[in-house]
Amino acid sequence: MEEILIGCKRRIILIGFCLLLLSCSRDPNTAPVPSGVEMIFWEDQSWEMGGGTSRLTLWVDGRSEVTVVPNASFRHSQAKIQPREGWIMKQGANGRYFVRPSVFPGEVAKEKFTAALEAGIHLLKTFQPQYVDGGGTLVGVQIKGKLKETVIPMFDDSKKGTLNHKRFLAVAQILSDFERQPFDLPD
Repeated sequence: MEEILIGCKRRIILIGFCLLLLSCSRDPNTAPVPSGVEMIFWEDQSWEMGGGTSRLTLWVDGRSEVTVVPNASFRHSQAKIQPREGWIMKQGANGRYFVRPSVFPGEVAKEKFTAALEAGIHLLKTFQPQYVDGGGTLVGVQIKGKLKETVIPMFDDSKKGTLNHKRFLAVAQILSDFERQPFDLPD
């Protein structure tokens, strides 16, 4: 009888030790995909004077849209510009910009949406850049009506290889491949 009790105690201790190891081995920088995500976006930005932006927005229901705000040099020649097929030129407070709705079929947009969340778009973190011009990326995640935006500067050598950099590259591979040229340049 005593041998059975010793065997049970050993098993309980072993199970407890295994549970402790499992709880300690979880990566503290990962989190499950949050529920209630309605929309995400990826926006490449030029931070130089008069720089432009290009943004891909994806919604959970499969809608997709690209918005391009041309750089300042565009404003001087915009009268001659005609948008490419599928693009709409709009007037904003700071000039004209271009929108292309339904850039991806619904199922492709849903796959990209899910993949970007699984890659950790909601976990990306900002940091202090080591430069004053250049560019960066603005990412957004809207959960239950609340939008969280994160500015991510270009990664310099000191930031490359970090978990944030690896996550950024994974999300970029999913979201950064979209059409960004809404018009042809006139001759």
